[in-house]
Amino acid sequence: MKNKIAIALSVAIISTSGLLSSSNGVAEVQDQDRTGAPGSAEACTLCHDPGSSLNAASSIIVMDSSGLEADSWVAGETYDVNFVVTGTGAAGYGFQATAVLTNGSNAGDFTNPGSSTQLESVGSRHIVEHNSPSTTGIFTATWTAPTEGSGDVGFYMSGIAANLLDGNNGDSHAATALALPENDMAVNDLESMNQPLISALGVTLKANVDGNLSIYDLSGRMNFTSSVYSQESVTVNASELGNGIQIIRFTPNAGSRSNYTAQTWKIIIPS
Repeated sequence: MKNKIAIALSVAIISTSGLLSSSNGVAEVQDQDRTGAPGSAEACTLCHDPGSSLNAASSIIVMDSSGLEADSWVAGETYDVNFVVTGTGAAGYGFQATAVLTNGSNAGDFTNPGSSTQLESVGSRHIVEHNSPSTTGIFTATWTAPTEGSGDVGFYMSGIAANLLDGNNGDSHAATALALPENDMAVNDLESMNQPLISALGVTLKANVDGNLSIYDLSGRMNFTSSVYSQESVTVNASELGNGIQIIRFTPNAGSRSNYTAQTWKIIIPS
């Protein structure tokens, strides 16, 4: 049975330390996890008053390789994660976040931190956080999903909208969390590419996993080849292929889920 994760956030928790009181990041400076994940330290609501007029709000957006917002994850796939903090009239923004499995262990791996963002660890837990206050409130990192069968992943985040006046009040703290389930497709549903749609204009295909698409004629001449991303639709014009019998070959990239296999179709482009 796949593990399921329930997201719960504590509210109005008092602490003596804050995220932007450590402007280089609370994991780097204090060696503290204040993400709100299970087992983390108390949140940052003493130095960053939750009742401030800055009205902080936090959100986590996970994007797949096609640039679409993900509603599940696939083992070994990479995703772009946006950690976003907003506020009313804030001078700067900070955050701290993590991704964990139901047992509290790290879920996947973070790499490629964006502007004002760094990767840290507190104990064995991986942390993404600011390394300087951001004026945009948008922090990014790449996340690689864990191994197949790991179950639901919980992303946890604490965000700060700050006035940057170095005092103990006037800032605003907002926590959020996102539960992302594992894509639990049955083995017989794991076609790497959908059935081609054929017309006199050409052929349209949609991939279910990253891979390489090639189309040949019966002589073995390659008429088309391209890398294709998961959930990307590709249309190849008949003028590129010619009429008659064509052979389509789609090969999933190495590192894709083991249940995906290469597929071959023989099609006829009508005249």
